[in-house]
Amino acid sequence: MGMKNLMIYVSPNKTFDNPTWGNESEILVKIQIDNSLEIGWKPEEIMLVANFYYQYRGIESVIVSDDNYYQDSASTPSKINAIIELFERGLIDDDIYWFHDFDAFQLEPFDRDFDKNKIALTNYGITNISKGHNGRWSTGSIFFGNNTKDVFEWIKTAVYKYQKNEEVALLALTRHNKHQILDRIEKLNITYNFATRRRNVVEQYKITELPIKVIHFHPYDKRPVFYLHTGKDNMAVCVRGENPMGKPLVTEGLIKIFKNHGIE
Repeated sequence: MGMKNLMIYVSPNKTFDNPTWGNESEILVKIQIDNSLEIGWKPEEIMLVANFYYQYRGIESVIVSDDNYYQDSASTPSKINAIIELFERGLIDDDIYWFHDFDAFQLEPFDRDFDKNKIALTNYGITNISKGHNGRWSTGSIFFGNNTKDVFEWIKTAVYKYQKNEEVALLALTRHNKHQILDRIEKLNITYNFATRRRNVVEQYKITELPIKVIHFHPYDKRPVFYLHTGKDNMAVCVRGENPMGKPLVTEGLIKIFKNHGIE
């Protein structure tokens, strides 16, 4: 059983250009593709899904319907909708798929097996919000197989029912174990989605199975990472090593790729 590297971007204006964020998303997708190829993914294993045509380094987007994004809904699960469309079009094969946000960067090869009947993901880890938020599912990095279409459909239904995002919807489903969904979810160690936004990075680092396999931070976000480092943004903490661990949290290879795209 192989593995596919899945990224999804659905936009109402059918481009990476955003009125608020400019071309940040296009730069990030290039970084993702460069980093994936550097780590060892083959071009045919990288699956970029969008509602418009795009090509970079020979990798062309798989075009999905505009219906995956509803402009009149603040809680449209666009990535969940797109995954369901891929299932319906027979584009999810017998591989394991790693879906991840554009700002979730792989640092190490994945060296474990995943159950194709389950979705596997982490929780938030250790936040600076509340203990209640620590257990919320984080959908920025999900592993799944070709027998999980029903799980994504349950999440989609819950999003529209509660008018909340997919993380809140999934929390509601698991809290009540609706559809016995807990039998279809595997909780992963935070190493598979080490996020920084509103997290206590020092405490989170302690519970991580090192080395970090996936780090989740937005390089353009200038907000402080966490309360111990007022004024320290993601690049300072994760890339320049200005943290209590005393070292960068990313690889030299990713740092080089950032620099190649004008981020340092």
